[in-house]
Amino acid sequence: MEPKEGQYYYAPYMSGYKIYVWANVTEHGCSAKAVDGEPLYYEREEAKRRVYELNGWNMRNR
Repeated sequence: MEPKEGQYYYAPYMSGYKIYVWANVTEHGCSAKAVDGEPLYYEREEAKRRVYELNGWNMRNR
């Protein structure tokens, strides 16, 4: 998936997962910053659920 400015994603951070937002996306590169106020998630599914919520996406139930 291509990054888009303002879109959220999660990535491993220490022993958990942190939520980031794409801040600047150009054809030459991109940068992101950690979202202030979001906790460190210790479960991957928890972080994924939160990212879907922040992006306004619907998560399919398995």
